[in-house]
Amino acid sequence: MQLHHPIELLGTSWMFLAGLLVPLQQAVEAEGALQRRVVVVGSSVLLAGPADAVHIHSAQWEYLNGTVSRAIVQYNEGSHNVAIHPPYVGRALFHPSNGSLLLEDLQESDSGIYKVTFNLAERESLKILLDVLKPVSRPQLWSSGLVAKATGEVLCEVVEGRVDTITWKKDGQALPQGRGFYVSGNLSILHLRAVKKSDCGSYSCNASNGISWQETSLNVTVAGLSPPLKDVLRIAVVAVVFAAVSGWGLIFPVCQSEKLRIRGELWRWLSAYTCGLVCVSSILAGTAGLLWMREEGPSIAIILPEIVLLYVIVVTFLVAANVTFQPTKLIQLKSTTGPSGPLKCPCPSARILFQPARHWGCFTLG
Repeated sequence: MQLHHPIELLGTSWMFLAGLLVPLQQAVEAEGALQRRVVVVGSSVLLAGPADAVHIHSAQWEYLNGTVSRAIVQYNEGSHNVAIHPPYVGRALFHPSNGSLLLEDLQESDSGIYKVTFNLAERESLKILLDVLKPVSRPQLWSSGLVAKATGEVLCEVVEGRVDTITWKKDGQALPQGRGFYVSGNLSILHLRAVKKSDCGSYSCNASNGISWQETSLNVTVAGLSPPLKDVLRIAVVAVVFAAVSGWGLIFPVCQSEKLRIRGELWRWLSAYTCGLVCVSSILAGTAGLLWMREEGPSIAIILPEIVLLYVIVVTFLVAANVTFQPTKLIQLKSTTGPSGPLKCPCPSARILFQPARHWGCFTLG
Protein backbone atom coordinates (compact mmCIF):
# COMPACT_ATOMS: atom_id res chain seq x y z
CA MET A 1 0.00 0.00 0.00
CA GLN A 2 1.35 3.39 -1.01
CA LEU A 3 1.53 6.10 1.68
CA HIS A 4 1.46 9.77 0.86
CA HIS A 5 3.35 12.41 2.73
CA PRO A 6 1.10 14.89 4.60
CA ILE A 7 2.61 17.80 2.66
CA GLU A 8 1.71 16.13 -0.62
CA LEU A 9 -1.83 15.55 0.60
CA LEU A 10 -2.10 19.21 1.62
CA GLY A 11 -0.89 20.36 -1.80
CA THR A 12 -3.37 18.10 -3.55
CA SER A 13 -6.22 19.51 -1.42
CA TRP A 14 -5.30 23.09 -2.27
CA MET A 15 -5.24 22.24 -5.99
CA PHE A 16 -8.68 20.64 -5.68
CA LEU A 17 -10.11 23.70 -3.89
CA ALA A 18 -8.55 26.01 -6.46
CA GLY A 19 -10.22 24.00 -9.21
CA LEU A 20 -13.58 24.49 -7.51
CA LEU A 21 -13.05 28.21 -7.03
CA VAL A 22 -12.36 28.93 -10.71
CA PRO A 23 -15.94 28.28 -11.92
CA LEU A 24 -17.26 30.19 -8.92
CA GLN A 25 -15.08 33.18 -9.76
CA GLN A 26 -16.25 33.08 -13.36
CA ALA A 27 -19.88 33.00 -12.21
CA VAL A 28 -19.27 36.01 -9.97
CA GLU A 29 -17.62 37.90 -12.81
CA ALA A 30 -20.51 37.05 -15.13
CA GLU A 31 -23.00 38.18 -12.53
CA GLY A 32 -21.07 41.41 -12.06
CA ALA A 33 -21.32 42.10 -15.82
CA LEU A 34 -25.11 41.65 -15.71
CA GLN A 35 -26.86 45.02 -15.82
CA ARG A 36 -30.40 45.48 -14.47
CA ARG A 37 -33.11 47.76 -15.78
CA VAL A 38 -36.56 48.21 -14.28
CA VAL A 39 -39.38 49.77 -16.32
CA VAL A 40 -43.15 50.08 -16.12
CA VAL A 41 -45.60 48.16 -18.30
CA GLY A 42 -46.44 50.00 -21.54
CA SER A 43 -43.27 52.09 -21.58
CA SER A 44 -40.19 51.95 -23.82
CA VAL A 45 -36.57 51.17 -22.96
CA LEU A 46 -33.28 51.69 -24.76
CA LEU A 47 -30.82 48.82 -24.29
CA ALA A 48 -27.28 50.02 -25.04
CA GLY A 49 -24.45 47.76 -26.24
CA PRO A 50 -20.97 47.43 -24.73
CA ALA A 51 -19.18 50.73 -24.42
CA ASP A 52 -15.90 49.22 -25.64
CA ALA A 53 -17.32 48.13 -29.00
CA VAL A 54 -15.42 50.27 -31.54
CA HIS A 55 -16.67 49.08 -34.91
CA ILE A 56 -19.73 46.92 -35.38
CA HIS A 57 -19.51 44.42 -38.25
CA SER A 58 -22.33 42.24 -36.99
CA ALA A 59 -24.68 42.18 -34.04
CA GLN A 60 -27.23 39.86 -32.58
CA TRP A 61 -29.73 40.55 -29.79
CA GLU A 62 -31.28 37.56 -28.00
CA TYR A 63 -33.92 37.09 -25.34
CA LEU A 64 -33.07 34.57 -22.60
CA ASN A 65 -35.52 33.36 -19.97
CA GLY A 66 -34.45 30.15 -18.28
CA THR A 67 -34.14 27.54 -21.01
CA VAL A 68 -35.92 29.75 -23.56
CA SER A 69 -33.70 31.49 -26.12
CA ARG A 70 -35.27 33.71 -28.78
CA ALA A 71 -33.59 35.87 -31.44
CA ILE A 72 -34.71 39.50 -31.57
CA VAL A 73 -32.45 41.26 -34.06
CA GLN A 74 -29.71 40.12 -36.42
CA TYR A 75 -27.52 42.66 -38.21
CA ASN A 76 -24.79 42.23 -40.81
CA GLU A 77 -22.78 45.23 -41.98
CA GLY A 78 -21.91 43.68 -45.34
CA SER A 79 -25.50 43.21 -46.44
CA HIS A 80 -26.83 46.22 -44.53
CA ASN A 81 -29.63 43.93 -43.45
CA VAL A 82 -31.44 44.28 -40.12
CA ALA A 83 -33.67 41.31 -39.44
CA ILE A 84 -36.22 41.70 -36.63
CA HIS A 85 -37.93 38.49 -35.55
CA PRO A 86 -41.46 38.00 -34.18
CA PRO A 87 -42.93 38.92 -31.75
CA TYR A 88 -40.79 42.07 -31.80
CA VAL A 89 -41.75 43.21 -35.31
CA GLY A 90 -43.22 46.69 -35.08
CA ARG A 91 -42.00 47.40 -31.56
CA ALA A 92 -38.21 46.92 -31.81
CA LEU A 93 -35.76 49.35 -33.38
CA PHE A 94 -32.06 48.60 -33.86
CA HIS A 95 -29.41 51.33 -34.26
CA PRO A 96 -26.42 50.00 -36.29
CA SER A 97 -24.26 52.97 -35.37
CA ASN A 98 -23.94 52.02 -31.68
CA GLY A 99 -25.68 48.62 -31.53
CA SER A 100 -28.43 49.78 -29.14
CA LEU A 101 -31.92 48.30 -29.19
CA LEU A 102 -35.12 50.23 -28.52
CA LEU A 103 -38.09 48.19 -27.28
CA GLU A 104 -41.56 49.74 -27.17
CA ASP A 105 -44.89 48.83 -25.52
CA LEU A 106 -43.28 46.52 -23.02
CA GLN A 107 -45.33 43.88 -21.19
CA GLU A 108 -44.62 41.73 -18.15
CA SER A 109 -43.85 38.80 -20.45
CA ASP A 110 -40.88 40.79 -21.80
CA SER A 111 -39.07 40.44 -18.47
CA GLY A 112 -35.89 38.43 -18.76
CA ILE A 113 -32.25 38.63 -19.85
CA TYR A 114 -31.31 40.38 -23.10
CA LYS A 115 -27.95 39.45 -24.57
CA VAL A 116 -26.13 41.26 -27.35
CA THR A 117 -23.09 39.85 -29.20
CA PHE A 118 -20.97 42.01 -31.50
CA ASN A 119 -18.72 40.81 -34.31
CA LEU A 120 -19.41 37.18 -33.36
CA ALA A 121 -17.02 37.63 -30.43
CA GLU A 122 -18.22 36.42 -27.06
CA ARG A 123 -15.91 38.84 -25.30
CA GLU A 124 -17.82 41.73 -26.85
CA SER A 125 -21.17 40.50 -25.55
CA LEU A 126 -23.33 42.10 -22.84
CA LYS A 127 -26.26 40.85 -20.77
CA ILE A 128 -29.00 43.08 -19.42
CA LEU A 129 -31.66 41.91 -16.95
CA LEU A 130 -34.92 43.66 -17.76
CA ASP A 131 -37.81 43.75 -15.27
CA VAL A 132 -41.12 44.97 -16.68
CA LEU A 133 -43.43 45.67 -13.76
CA LYS A 134 -46.93 46.88 -13.13
CA PRO A 135 -47.35 49.47 -10.37
CA VAL A 136 -48.56 47.78 -7.21
CA SER A 137 -52.18 48.43 -6.32
CA ARG A 138 -53.20 49.73 -2.91
CA PRO A 139 -53.01 46.85 -0.43
CA GLN A 140 -56.22 45.43 1.00
CA LEU A 141 -56.12 45.00 4.77
CA TRP A 142 -58.46 42.97 6.94
CA SER A 143 -58.26 41.04 10.18
CA SER A 144 -59.76 37.90 11.59
CA GLY A 145 -61.93 38.23 14.68
CA LEU A 146 -59.44 39.26 17.37
CA VAL A 147 -60.43 37.96 20.80
CA ALA A 148 -58.44 38.64 23.96
CA LYS A 149 -55.92 35.94 24.90
CA ALA A 150 -56.58 34.11 21.60
CA THR A 151 -54.57 33.91 18.36
CA GLY A 152 -55.44 36.32 15.54
CA GLU A 153 -54.20 37.47 12.16
CA VAL A 154 -54.02 40.69 10.17
CA LEU A 155 -53.81 40.09 6.41
CA CYS A 156 -52.43 42.31 3.65
CA GLU A 157 -52.98 41.45 -0.01
CA VAL A 158 -51.92 43.24 -3.18
CA VAL A 159 -54.19 42.42 -6.11
CA GLU A 160 -52.17 43.91 -8.99
CA GLY A 161 -48.47 44.21 -9.62
CA ARG A 162 -45.59 42.04 -8.59
CA VAL A 163 -44.57 42.73 -5.02
CA ASP A 164 -40.91 42.71 -4.03
CA THR A 165 -41.20 43.87 -0.42
CA ILE A 166 -43.97 44.07 2.19
CA THR A 167 -43.32 45.85 5.48
CA TRP A 168 -45.55 46.37 8.54
CA LYS A 169 -45.92 49.20 11.03
CA LYS A 170 -48.08 49.75 14.10
CA ASP A 171 -49.11 53.29 14.99
CA GLY A 172 -46.44 54.60 12.60
CA GLN A 173 -43.61 52.66 14.26
CA ALA A 174 -41.83 49.44 13.40
CA LEU A 175 -43.48 46.34 14.79
CA PRO A 176 -42.36 45.38 18.32
CA GLN A 177 -40.18 42.38 18.88
CA GLY A 178 -41.96 39.06 18.70
CA ARG A 179 -44.48 40.17 16.07
CA GLY A 180 -43.60 38.10 13.00
CA PHE A 181 -45.29 37.99 9.63
CA TYR A 182 -45.28 35.56 6.73
CA VAL A 183 -45.08 36.62 3.08
CA SER A 184 -46.31 34.43 0.23
CA GLY A 185 -46.30 36.17 -3.14
CA ASN A 186 -48.62 39.18 -2.92
CA LEU A 187 -50.08 38.12 0.46
CA SER A 188 -48.59 38.88 3.86
CA ILE A 189 -50.03 37.56 7.13
CA LEU A 190 -49.21 39.18 10.47
CA HIS A 191 -49.59 36.70 13.32
CA LEU A 192 -50.79 37.96 16.72
CA ARG A 193 -50.43 35.39 19.48
CA ALA A 194 -52.16 35.77 22.85
CA VAL A 195 -53.93 38.96 21.76
CA LYS A 196 -54.04 41.62 24.45
CA LYS A 197 -55.24 45.18 24.86
CA SER A 198 -51.93 46.66 23.71
CA ASP A 199 -52.43 45.02 20.29
CA CYS A 200 -55.21 47.50 19.51
CA GLY A 201 -54.13 50.31 17.19
CA SER A 202 -53.48 51.30 13.59
CA TYR A 203 -51.62 48.73 11.48
CA SER A 204 -50.00 49.82 8.20
CA CYS A 205 -48.97 47.57 5.32
CA ASN A 206 -46.49 48.95 2.77
CA ALA A 207 -46.10 47.04 -0.51
CA SER A 208 -43.44 48.02 -3.05
CA ASN A 209 -41.55 46.93 -6.12
CA GLY A 210 -38.88 48.52 -8.29
CA ILE A 211 -41.15 51.26 -9.66
CA SER A 212 -43.88 51.99 -7.09
CA TRP A 213 -45.14 51.60 -3.56
CA GLN A 214 -48.52 51.80 -1.83
CA GLU A 215 -49.58 51.82 1.82
CA THR A 216 -52.86 51.11 3.60
CA SER A 217 -53.80 51.38 7.28
CA LEU A 218 -56.38 49.52 9.34
CA ASN A 219 -57.61 50.22 12.88
CA VAL A 220 -57.62 46.95 14.79
CA THR A 221 -59.69 46.41 17.93
CA VAL A 222 -59.85 43.45 20.30
CA ALA A 223 -63.34 42.11 20.89
CA GLY A 224 -64.51 40.47 24.08
CA LEU A 225 -62.84 39.98 27.43
CA SER A 226 -60.13 37.57 28.42
CA PRO A 227 -61.20 34.58 30.55
CA PRO A 228 -59.86 36.17 33.79
CA LEU A 229 -61.74 39.40 33.04
CA LYS A 230 -64.89 37.41 32.32
CA ASP A 231 -64.55 35.94 35.82
CA VAL A 232 -64.16 39.48 37.17
CA LEU A 233 -67.38 40.46 35.42
CA ARG A 234 -69.26 37.51 36.93
CA ILE A 235 -68.00 38.35 40.44
CA ALA A 236 -69.00 42.00 39.97
CA VAL A 237 -72.52 40.99 38.90
CA VAL A 238 -72.93 38.82 42.01
CA ALA A 239 -71.66 41.70 44.17
CA VAL A 240 -74.27 44.01 42.65
CA VAL A 241 -77.02 41.46 43.35
CA PHE A 242 -75.97 41.16 47.00
CA ALA A 243 -75.82 44.95 47.30
CA ALA A 244 -79.34 45.27 45.85
CA VAL A 245 -80.74 42.69 48.27
CA SER A 246 -79.03 44.38 51.22
CA GLY A 247 -80.56 47.65 50.08
CA TRP A 248 -83.98 46.04 50.50
CA GLY A 249 -83.07 45.28 54.12
CA LEU A 250 -82.34 48.98 54.68
CA ILE A 251 -85.36 50.41 52.87
CA PHE A 252 -88.04 47.96 54.03
CA PRO A 253 -88.08 48.98 57.75
CA VAL A 254 -88.20 52.67 56.82
CA CYS A 255 -91.20 52.23 54.53
CA GLN A 256 -93.26 50.46 57.24
CA SER A 257 -95.85 52.22 59.32
CA GLU A 258 -95.30 52.77 63.01
CA LYS A 259 -97.82 50.09 63.86
CA LEU A 260 -96.17 47.40 61.70
CA ARG A 261 -92.55 48.43 62.34
CA ILE A 262 -90.15 45.58 63.06
CA ARG A 263 -88.98 45.42 66.66
CA GLY A 264 -87.21 43.16 69.06
CA GLU A 265 -85.48 40.00 67.93
CA LEU A 266 -86.72 40.32 64.35
CA TRP A 267 -85.14 43.76 64.08
CA ARG A 268 -81.87 42.36 65.45
CA TRP A 269 -81.73 39.54 62.90
CA LEU A 270 -82.71 41.89 60.08
CA SER A 271 -79.84 44.19 61.05
CA ALA A 272 -77.38 41.28 61.12
CA TYR A 273 -78.72 40.05 57.76
CA THR A 274 -78.36 43.48 56.14
CA CYS A 275 -74.85 44.13 57.47
CA GLY A 276 -73.78 40.62 56.42
CA LEU A 277 -74.97 41.13 52.87
CA VAL A 278 -73.22 44.49 52.65
CA CYS A 279 -70.03 42.87 53.93
CA VAL A 280 -70.24 40.00 51.42
CA SER A 281 -70.98 42.31 48.50
CA SER A 282 -68.03 44.53 49.49
CA ILE A 283 -65.73 41.49 49.67
CA LEU A 284 -66.84 40.38 46.19
CA ALA A 285 -66.45 43.89 44.74
CA GLY A 286 -62.98 44.21 46.30
CA THR A 287 -61.96 40.82 44.89
CA ALA A 288 -63.16 41.83 41.43
CA GLY A 289 -61.10 45.01 41.65
CA LEU A 290 -57.94 43.12 42.64
CA LEU A 291 -58.36 40.62 39.81
CA TRP A 292 -58.92 43.47 37.35
CA MET A 293 -55.71 45.21 38.41
CA ARG A 294 -53.80 41.94 38.12
CA GLU A 295 -54.82 41.72 34.44
CA GLU A 296 -54.83 45.39 33.43
CA GLY A 297 -52.34 46.88 35.88
CA PRO A 298 -52.77 49.22 38.87
CA SER A 299 -55.13 52.16 38.45
CA ILE A 300 -56.06 54.99 40.80
CA ALA A 301 -59.68 54.56 39.70
CA ILE A 302 -59.60 51.06 41.25
CA ILE A 303 -57.28 51.65 44.23
CA LEU A 304 -59.42 54.37 45.87
CA PRO A 305 -62.66 52.31 45.78
CA GLU A 306 -60.66 49.35 47.14
CA ILE A 307 -59.71 51.40 50.21
CA VAL A 308 -63.35 52.44 50.78
CA LEU A 309 -64.53 48.84 50.36
CA LEU A 310 -61.97 47.62 52.90
CA TYR A 311 -63.33 50.12 55.44
CA VAL A 312 -66.92 49.02 54.72
CA ILE A 313 -65.94 45.35 55.08
CA VAL A 314 -64.40 45.89 58.52
CA VAL A 315 -67.28 48.03 59.85
CA THR A 316 -70.10 45.84 58.56
CA PHE A 317 -68.38 42.67 59.78
CA LEU A 318 -67.96 44.04 63.30
CA VAL A 319 -71.54 45.32 63.42
CA ALA A 320 -73.00 42.06 62.10
CA ALA A 321 -70.90 40.00 64.54
CA ASN A 322 -71.89 42.09 67.56
CA VAL A 323 -75.57 42.23 66.64
CA THR A 324 -75.61 38.44 66.18
CA PHE A 325 -73.51 37.23 69.10
CA GLN A 326 -73.43 40.16 71.57
CA PRO A 327 -76.53 42.30 70.99
CA THR A 328 -76.46 43.82 74.49
CA LYS A 329 -73.37 45.84 73.62
CA LEU A 330 -75.29 47.79 70.96
CA ILE A 331 -78.94 47.90 71.94
CA GLN A 332 -79.22 46.80 75.55
CA LEU A 333 -77.69 48.82 78.33
CA LYS A 334 -78.71 48.08 81.89
CA SER A 335 -77.72 51.48 83.07
CA THR A 336 -75.99 54.55 81.77
CA THR A 337 -75.21 58.04 82.75
CA GLY A 338 -77.21 60.90 81.29
CA PRO A 339 -76.36 64.57 81.15
CA SER A 340 -77.20 65.11 84.83
CA GLY A 341 -76.73 61.64 86.29
CA PRO A 342 -78.15 58.19 85.96
CA LEU A 343 -81.16 57.85 83.70
CA LYS A 344 -83.88 55.25 84.30
CA CYS A 345 -86.73 54.32 82.06
CA PRO A 346 -90.21 54.29 83.59
CA CYS A 347 -91.07 50.98 81.88
CA PRO A 348 -89.38 47.89 83.40
CA SER A 349 -89.12 46.18 80.04
CA ALA A 350 -87.60 49.21 78.35
CA ARG A 351 -83.93 49.71 77.67
CA ILE A 352 -81.86 52.89 77.43
CA LEU A 353 -80.52 53.83 73.99
CA PHE A 354 -77.89 56.48 73.46
CA GLN A 355 -78.89 59.04 70.83
CA PRO A 356 -76.65 61.57 69.04
CA ALA A 357 -76.61 65.27 69.93
CA ARG A 358 -76.93 64.48 73.67
CA HIS A 359 -80.53 63.27 73.41
CA TRP A 360 -81.60 60.35 75.58
CA GLY A 361 -84.56 58.09 75.23
CA CYS A 362 -86.00 54.67 75.87
CA PHE A 363 -87.25 52.01 73.51
CA THR A 364 -88.93 48.65 74.07
CA LEU A 365 -87.50 45.39 72.78
CA GLY A 366 -90.81 43.59 72.69
